[in-house]
Amino acid sequence: MDKNKEISRTKVELYFECKRCFWLDVRHGIERPKPNLAGNIGSKYDSRIKKYFDECRKRGETPEEIKNLDPELRLFPEPIINKWRNNKIGYTYPKSNITFCGKIDDLLKKRDQLVPLDIKVTISRDFQIPEAYTRQLEFYGYLLKKNGKSLADFGVLYVIRVDIDEDFQKIKEGKAVIEVREARKVELNYEKWDKILEDLINVYNSEEEPDPAENCEFCQRDKKIMELRKT
Repeated sequence: MDKNKEISRTKVELYFECKRCFWLDVRHGIERPKPNLAGNIGSKYDSRIKKYFDECRKRGETPEEIKNLDPELRLFPEPIINKWRNNKIGYTYPKSNITFCGKIDDLLKKRDQLVPLDIKVTISRDFQIPEAYTRQLEFYGYLLKKNGKSLADFGVLYVIRVDIDEDFQKIKEGKAVIEVREARKVELNYEKWDKILEDLINVYNSEEEPDPAENCEFCQRDKKIMELRKT
């Protein structure tokens, strides 16, 4: 077993999806088959929006969509946000060898409290916030709290909707791709995360293989392979 183990936010989300897949991946290095993300539209917007935020930050401005959400919200100063974007926020859980870490997209401030922000891109015209997105904001906020920061009880999702036609081509109006940008407030609960991560560490340290999630297609595939080998 590693003397010091670093667990990222994506691996924490894997724990929520399936404890068996998490245990196999993080403890034993057996990863799920990786999907082909070559066409992931979000990756093409992430750096562009961060650059837009940084330009607003240098001018001392707040992006219009965020200002419309809450006029008291401000972008956090540049040197510190760059540190947390590039070098990760980390927290070593007490009496363990586990350090939890994550790279935040951006950070807002309301008065003297911090507000985590994450950028999401969607092609849905009826975008609903999944639990995984709420957990992502909570996880970042939790790490900041454990680093001594004061957090508001909400986070912000900066959502970009890109219109796609039936052939999955971006719809253009003139020369510009049609985009709809909005900021959404998400209520967050940091109090539950001590217990969540304590349970996660217990699963990680377990010598016994955890039960798979009922709807895990990867574990179902493993089960079929094992049954085939018995025949």
